[in-house]
Formats: sequence, C-alpha cells, structure tokens
Amino acid sequence: MSTAELKEKLIAQITDTDNDELLSELSTMLYVGSKSVNGVYQMSEAEREAVEDGLEQIRNGQWISDEEANRQVEEWLRK
Repeated sequence: MSTAELKEKLIAQITDTDNDELLSELSTMLYVGSKSVNGVYQMSEAEREAVEDGLEQIRNGQWISDEEANRQVEEWLRK
C-alpha cells in the first residue's frame, strides 16, 4: 500500500469514527510525531521546565512510591 493510499484509508476511518477516546489518542500521536526531528522528540521550553521542576522535587524528597500513588488513585476513584 502506498503512502497516499494509506493516508486516504486513515482519513476515511477517522471520518467514520465517533470514538472520542480513539480520536484523542490519534491526536496525541500526531502531535508528538510532529514534534520529533530524526525520530527524537523535541521538548518545548515549558516541557523542559516541567521536567526540571520534577527533578528538583525528587532531589528534595518530594515524591511518593508507585504503591502509594496507586493507593491514592484508588481512594480518589472511590469518592
């Protein structure tokens, strides 16, 4: 299948779907794909700052374990 044929097929499938979750995932995939250069994702300045903030929180001991995070999510879902 050529690239043009694949694009046409995908466009038709996207047009025919009412699945919001699928459309959202596709949008995310296309956005991330458009921000890569030679297959390497290029972060925005805001994304770099968010990563730096997270690393600083880790250095300051401001983190929770995976188990604790899962427990908190379960608690929030019960509310």
